[in-house]
Amino acid sequence: MLIVLSTKVLANIQTTENFSMVDGLPSNVVFDIFEDSRGLVWLATDAGLYEFTGEDIKFRKGLTKLQGERINSICEDPDGNLWFSSLGLGLSKFDGDRLSIIQFDSLKNEREIYYLQTIGSSNKLMLGTSDGLYEYNIDESSLTAKNTTYPKAIFKIRSANNQLITSSECQKENFIYHIKFGDYLKNDSEEIPIVSLGIQNDLDKLKKVLGGEKTFRLNLSKENSVIADVIEQEENAILSYYLLRYYENGVEKRKVLKLQDNSFVDFSAVNKLDNYFINTIFLRKGQNDLWFGTQNCGLVKVENSFFKYIQTGFNGFTNPESQDLVSDFYGNILVSNKNELIIVNDLQIKKRIVAKDFYAKCAGKVENLKDFSLYRLQIDKEGLVWVSSSKGFFTFNTSNYQLQFVGITPASEFIFTQDGEILSFWDNTLSFNKKDGKCEEKPSYSFEQSSTIEISKMRNQGDIIWIATRQKGILKFQENQFTIYNRNNSGFHNVINDLLIVDNSTLIVAGNNGLIYKLNITDTDLKVIDTIGNEDGVVGTAIQGFQLLDDNSLWCGTNTGVHRFDYNSWEQDSILQFRFWNLNDGYYDQNGERSIVDADQNIWVQTRSRLLKIDTKRFSDQDHLKTRIRLRTILVHNEEWMPKKEEVDQWTNTPIEPVAFKYFENDLTFNFGMDFCQNISNVRYRYLLEGYDKTWSDWTTDTKAMYSHLPGGDYVLRIEGRQLSDLEIIPFSFTIQMKIRWWKTWWFIILASLLLILLILLTGNTYVRIVRRKEKERTKQFNRVIALKMKSLQNQLDPHFIFNALNSIQSHILDENTENALDYLSDFSMVLRKNINNANKDFISLADEINYLQHYLKLEQMRFFDKFAYKINVDNSIKPHKYLLPPMLIQPFIENAIKYGLSGSKEKGQLTLSFEAESDGYLKCTIKDNGIGRQKSKGFHQDSNISNHHKTLQITRDRIKLLNKVLDNGRVYSYSIEDLFDDSEFPCGTKVEIGFPKASRVIVNNH
Repeated sequence: MLIVLSTKVLANIQTTENFSMVDGLPSNVVFDIFEDSRGLVWLATDAGLYEFTGEDIKFRKGLTKLQGERINSICEDPDGNLWFSSLGLGLSKFDGDRLSIIQFDSLKNEREIYYLQTIGSSNKLMLGTSDGLYEYNIDESSLTAKNTTYPKAIFKIRSANNQLITSSECQKENFIYHIKFGDYLKNDSEEIPIVSLGIQNDLDKLKKVLGGEKTFRLNLSKENSVIADVIEQEENAILSYYLLRYYENGVEKRKVLKLQDNSFVDFSAVNKLDNYFINTIFLRKGQNDLWFGTQNCGLVKVENSFFKYIQTGFNGFTNPESQDLVSDFYGNILVSNKNELIIVNDLQIKKRIVAKDFYAKCAGKVENLKDFSLYRLQIDKEGLVWVSSSKGFFTFNTSNYQLQFVGITPASEFIFTQDGEILSFWDNTLSFNKKDGKCEEKPSYSFEQSSTIEISKMRNQGDIIWIATRQKGILKFQENQFTIYNRNNSGFHNVINDLLIVDNSTLIVAGNNGLIYKLNITDTDLKVIDTIGNEDGVVGTAIQGFQLLDDNSLWCGTNTGVHRFDYNSWEQDSILQFRFWNLNDGYYDQNGERSIVDADQNIWVQTRSRLLKIDTKRFSDQDHLKTRIRLRTILVHNEEWMPKKEEVDQWTNTPIEPVAFKYFENDLTFNFGMDFCQNISNVRYRYLLEGYDKTWSDWTTDTKAMYSHLPGGDYVLRIEGRQLSDLEIIPFSFTIQMKIRWWKTWWFIILASLLLILLILLTGNTYVRIVRRKEKERTKQFNRVIALKMKSLQNQLDPHFIFNALNSIQSHILDENTENALDYLSDFSMVLRKNINNANKDFISLADEINYLQHYLKLEQMRFFDKFAYKINVDNSIKPHKYLLPPMLIQPFIENAIKYGLSGSKEKGQLTLSFEAESDGYLKCTIKDNGIGRQKSKGFHQDSNISNHHKTLQITRDRIKLLNKVLDNGRVYSYSIEDLFDDSEFPCGTKVEIGFPKASRVIVNNH
């Protein structure tokens, strides 16, 4: 008969972490741990009340009065106020800002309040005191005793089964007393339920006992049982913990039981907590780590891990130098060490085949067993386990535990082919063997003897065999031919730690460079399709232990932890979903090289020191860890920003949004972190300042967001955090208002625009005045120049007129016509006198001009012996004394009409001079004669006369041009000459029209 060694060795190993005075805790005595409705966690110590973030202790200024005092208990009323009980001070209320201490006349100062408990949603508190149980009405500020029949000290109050259960400090005759609604309950020994560790037959009844008001008998061992009761309970969706108290030899002790998978476990014994006196237990909402408040060691945290191990040492592995593992048809896990084979089933080690058992089977068949070593395991098609060794092959039957020596060849690595042959590796050579000897039909492959080749993995793909090495890359055997792929021809590294066949066209490989390669298989090539690296979630460099499960999750281990990737999300340029666990999550052995998947999709990993089981279903069913990101501090120019009291939340001390900064406070550093993060080393953050950044930052462990020279505007700081062991991304947002520099504000821009417009207007107005002044000066000077020019022209006209007049007088004297000569001389002197008077005038009145023309025409009549008659017509609307016009401007046209028109006519001539005014004051002068016309007059005069005529007209034109330059009323001086014809188209005279602008609007300078 075979003797089966059956020892239960599979355990859920959990790490214990202390947080004590060395870590900043003000005292190692923690009486209570409380999480309020805001998610803030508070510690009641014998040195005061403090906020706890999971990593740091925070002291509130509003709680200064409680600093150094012993705080026994904490609770919260429906309005969100916190209530504390403290030694000597009694009851205190904290609203997040101000602390109020409440005194009771009915309680003596020496009576202590041990515990506080709210009553449902009412504004009432239950007070467990050294003098019994009391009810405090918050609204009425009244205190009422509730247990007058049993006035004993009450140190714990809890809710169970919709009722309040209190626990006293009294022990009598091995019984523990409870108080329920003011009456104490005593359990008779016959009625006390019994609780034994392990799977219970009546679980529902036992849970009622643990959650109810009854005490029970706890079997600590076969020989030892004690009376115990539950004083605290903590639970979530998958875990339940109970804090028990019991007495041994009159000494109170505490113990924690854990209920999971319908089994009660001595949690204190498993995690070596029996030496702690536990005051309170605390399981934060949405998390699995259990915290203890102890009497002498501060806070203790036990991390709940889903990784399970077979322990080493006694009844474990005797040799830590592991080699391989397989899973057989019967659900056994077989593990090989260098000198033994271990069979594990149903969480137990069922059988060990040690070195001497192997020696006995091959004794006499091989020489020198001193260097004997076991290597790899494989299961053939019949379910027989093959074990390779340095002396040959062994077979092992897991149904009857029979061990046989087969021999064939030594092999450090081997694999069965599709035909049932063995491809083995030994002494740098790959060779094929049949189960009964060497296979001559297939070739062998030898590596260079100068280097020792290590094969990391051999896998089948139908008739193809893939071989991963740690020196030469990957070998493929197909159609009796070996082909090697590595850095030289395929783009991946020569060091390959593991190889996984996904399908007929895809391989997954990895080495020591932190990259996971996806390779495409063709008939002749092995090409890299894509890679996963650090930016995709790979943590660590040495990658091995690939497993692809039925849910398409890709698992692997690195030198820092274990990864789970969603293989379906692995596409080029896609975001790969992944999870990661490391040492702080309970993954203690990062040196596992070999792994397998059992029939239940559990992954088994063989490390160098133990066997690890990963319950992959437990990972996929795990609740999201409830935590949050909190803004710790804000630095402005590297100095902590100190907001006003009204600018921060009174509970969390975080700024109330939006936070406004002055325009010069534009160098900002935001420090943030996660509260109660189960594994801070496994947290990654990224951030984006909306309105400033274009893209998110990279995922990093850095907990700072820094911005320099931030321009004015409204921003939203968005932070995302995630624990790599959890897929959920935790969001956080924070609104910031950066004041715009005052010269960039809208009101300043409008004001500046108005001032600019006003400045432009003032500048324009000033400029216009300056221009006008300069123009006035310029015009004044220009008028003087024009006047000089005009006087020069007039001077040119005066000699011409005088010459003609003297000629006329001479003619009368030669004709001895003395009377006419004297009359002519009298008129001539009058005309000359007027010429002299008008010489220094730019303008004269129309009356003076008409008077002058009358004397002139009379002289011309006498000169031409009354050959023509003249007539001057003035419109009745014209007032001659109010119209001004330049002198000597009409006379040249009259002179030309007489000399070239009327003088050549055979008939007596007629000259008409008319003055008319338009509505705007424009004066028209019309000179009309009935002479011979301009064309005919050309033949009666010599060239010199024509030249003088042209000169006269040119001088007149120049005068008119100069006069028009100084006008500003829109009308100009003008003249026109028109030839007149009779009905037979025969010339019958000439008409001249001269226009004069209103003289009152002409700039003049009369002297």
